[in-house]
Amino acid sequence: MFFKKKSKGSNGQRAPRVGPSIIGADVVIQGSIVTGGELQIDGTIQGDVRATAIVVGPQGTVHGELTGEEIFLRGRVIGPIRGSRVQVFSGAHVDGDIIHDSLAVETGAFCQGTIRRSDEPLAQHQQAPQMVHHHDEEVSTVDEEELRRPPRRAIMLRSRTAE
Repeated sequence: MFFKKKSKGSNGQRAPRVGPSIIGADVVIQGSIVTGGELQIDGTIQGDVRATAIVVGPQGTVHGELTGEEIFLRGRVIGPIRGSRVQVFSGAHVDGDIIHDSLAVETGAFCQGTIRRSDEPLAQHQQAPQMVHHHDEEVSTVDEEELRRPPRRAIMLRSRTAE
């Protein structure tokens, strides 16, 4: 419905279809996710999410920042959202700032935070602080190349039914 199909390759054969990556309803991820593709979230993510297209399903929850070209929200997001095109559907719950180029909010959606339009909402995300300080550690500089790399944190998966 939201995802585009791949066209035929240069040799005339159909290119393999690459569908969205799906985080199932029984999955909890602690850590950030970065993908150049599409991501559907039906489970829980405690960390930042960066993708081309992000769909947070009705049972999906994200505690962290969402960044993507297209963001479709039906579930719960606690944290800032940066997207070129953001749609918040009825029943969705957003508790955080939204920076967008295009925004649609249906009646029945809950949004709390500032909403700001920007011609380049994703460009502002790439402007990172030059200094990082963690508790009692030394202050260190961060270069732009390091920020573009996927996070090196371990991802912990667990089933909700196991709790």
